[in-house]
Amino acid sequence: MSLAVQSLKITSIEAARLWRDLQSTNDESEVDQILQSLWQAQTDGELLVDICADLADQIDAEMTAVKARMQHLIKIHQTAIEKLEQWRSRLDFTIVNLNEQGIINKELIGQQRRITVKENPPTCEILVDPSQLPKEYQRSQVKVYADKKAITEAWKRGIPVEGTHIYCQRRVVYGLLKSNNFQELQAQLPDDSTSAHYRRKPIS
Repeated sequence: MSLAVQSLKITSIEAARLWRDLQSTNDESEVDQILQSLWQAQTDGELLVDICADLADQIDAEMTAVKARMQHLIKIHQTAIEKLEQWRSRLDFTIVNLNEQGIINKELIGQQRRITVKENPPTCEILVDPSQLPKEYQRSQVKVYADKKAITEAWKRGIPVEGTHIYCQRRVVYGLLKSNNFQELQAQLPDDSTSAHYRRKPIS
């Protein structure tokens, strides 16, 4: 049994079952089907809220763990890559250095391979601020950026900006209750909010 399932079983058997079902598929439509079936089958609205919140917390925890493992592996492989790059660089440097000293020729012939020391195209290094160079050796580039913050502020004031589209994405927030009194919590909800139990509608 995975650690995620063990952790979820402490708070919710149903959430643990959902986790196993989700792990058994890689098809996005099947994932949607699994999640929607929960909302269609579960009759206890308050329990349904807890199940989904527990599942969301476990998904977040699993993502954090996977990302940490990934970063660790990247670090290990990056160290190996840097070591190999250093070996290759020193190999080239040794050959170039020996050629500059006149110890070996630019063209070296082996039994099956050939090594050639070539000069790259000229590289220009700028030692001063570009503004101090003669005008004929200066180039200026001006890039225009959209001020998204100003455009959004204008939209909030009812001023549409042609060529832009403002939209608000919805997000789901999972939190903990500060009170166990259900009636008290219901009274605190906005007018367009209510318990999942009383808002149940068929999911098409």
